[in-house]
Amino acid sequence: MKLEKAIESLKEVMTHINEDKRKTEGQRQIFDVVYEVDGCPANLLSSHRMLVQRVETVALGEDLCDRGEQVTLFLFNDCLEIARKRHKVIGTFKSPHGHTRPPASLKHIILMPLSQIKKVLDIRETDDCHNAFALVVRPPTEQTNQLLSFQLTVEEPLKVDWLKMLCRHIANTICKADAENLIYTTDPDSLEVNTKDVDSTLSRASRAIKKTSKKVTRAFSFSKTPKRALQRALMVHNTPNSRSPGPSTEGFASSRMPSTTSLAVSTSQFFTIHNCSHVNAHSSVR
Repeated sequence: MKLEKAIESLKEVMTHINEDKRKTEGQRQIFDVVYEVDGCPANLLSSHRMLVQRVETVALGEDLCDRGEQVTLFLFNDCLEIARKRHKVIGTFKSPHGHTRPPASLKHIILMPLSQIKKVLDIRETDDCHNAFALVVRPPTEQTNQLLSFQLTVEEPLKVDWLKMLCRHIANTICKADAENLIYTTDPDSLEVNTKDVDSTLSRASRAIKKTSKKVTRAFSFSKTPKRALQRALMVHNTPNSRSPGPSTEGFASSRMPSTTSLAVSTSQFFTIHNCSHVNAHSSVR
């Protein structure tokens, strides 16, 4: 009897040890993501968060980055970290303890809560579209939905398994039991999505030309104010609600009219008084 109790106690201890080991391993994986992704938000580190899956994709749209760029998706149990491949790798990071870490190979794009993903679109396979899927997302700062389309570039996991895994964690986040209802199958033509020549020499050359034109535009720009910030500033000053209640043109003219009129009246009165005094003086001489 005592031996059985000892065995049960030992099993409980082993269970706690394995659970703590699993949590520690999960935290280590998150730290690896933070070090690998340049600009990764610090709030990714959380005690209740764990890395579920990592997939390599290619962007099929231009909402997040240029079309054809390599994008890595990190699926966590409650959020999705989207990062692109860095064009220029920074130097190695050396910690105070002397350990050298490899440079960050990815650049942070967005950290998206799974609750913002409204639909998962499974794009049918055609001659011009392979291994493609899309996400219909609704960021809190936007008033309309956004379509983010990708192409899986890895053999594992399969697209169907990846989409099911993604929908299962979305359903857990929004407290829904029917995860399968989040997947919708659609044709690539309806979304204007294709994977044809997405990584060909021509597409790479066009992306290089586009990046060069952006650099030239920035080099010859005489204004350091970003266009969006400038547009927002113009919109703020042009809106009726934000406009200051200063005097208008008519009010300004009317405010100046009394002083001008008074000046004219004073001048006319001066000449009238002067003329009258001159006439009186002349008559007295006579």
